[in-house]
Amino acid sequence: MQNETEDRIARLIDLLRLEKDVIRNAEFAALPDLVSRKEVLMEELKGTPARLLLAAQEMAIENQRLLDAAIKGVRSVQARLAEIREASKSYTSYDQHGKARKISPEGGSVERRA
Repeated sequence: MQNETEDRIARLIDLLRLEKDVIRNAEFAALPDLVSRKEVLMEELKGTPARLLLAAQEMAIENQRLLDAAIKGVRSVQARLAEIREASKSYTSYDQHGKARKISPEGGSVERRA
């Protein structure tokens, strides 16, 4: 029984190491499969004393921190891309009184001279 538990813990730790690599390499499409596999192992480890799972718990917490940082980075990129898209739609200029004025491609006109 003890060897079986140790084997399951070792498989969980290996899976957590793989998960860490997946997160660091931004291979997020692989995460759902890893989550399923972790859930199966966690179910098998129900009732295991917490002291035996300490290393796995620490690894899981670290992976969660990495995943949170990755999500924060993705959100930051999304915000920056939105800013860039918005900037490409119009330009803000200021008149001699310091009042902001939006200049957009649709609103402008071109005067043609002969």
